[in-house]
Amino acid sequence: MRTQLPANPVSPGFFSLSPWKGFQLINSLRNRRGQEGFTLIELLVVVIIIGLLAAIAIPTFLGQRNKANDAAAKSLVRNAASSVEASYADTQDYTAIDATKLNAIEPSIKFGATFAAANDEVNYAGTAAGYTIKSTSKSGTTFSITKDATGVKRTCSTSATCTW
Repeated sequence: MRTQLPANPVSPGFFSLSPWKGFQLINSLRNRRGQEGFTLIELLVVVIIIGLLAAIAIPTFLGQRNKANDAAAKSLVRNAASSVEASYADTQDYTAIDATKLNAIEPSIKFGATFAAANDEVNYAGTAAGYTIKSTSKSGTTFSITKDATGVKRTCSTSATCTW
């Protein structure tokens, strides 16, 4: 004895396919011959996956780029401090050290009034007891080394991310 399926299992007023027509539709989609390509659902799933990956990857990439820019500025300040100490070994006076002497020791660093790390620029100011060297990274953080009678201090403009 056969079990008969109801003609319309959904209440009146709603559109629905009978179970037999639904199976026919699925089978016709499965048995496509000579037709190539992707269905709209497949394309939407791929677009959603790419969007999710981009939402995760882009902020991570930007954070790493800022860390790299900060590391470059820190390195520039440290290298400038080495140049100042090398010049101090000759003059024994921090106030006698100027940009010309420092550029002769380290030509890859531009010593001057501006201090943008993107342009390899460092600001140097000498005092009788020490000096201050500053450089600003592309992310906007200013890193400085200050040497005075009490010792050497490393600071940055954003204390929350200052880890050197």
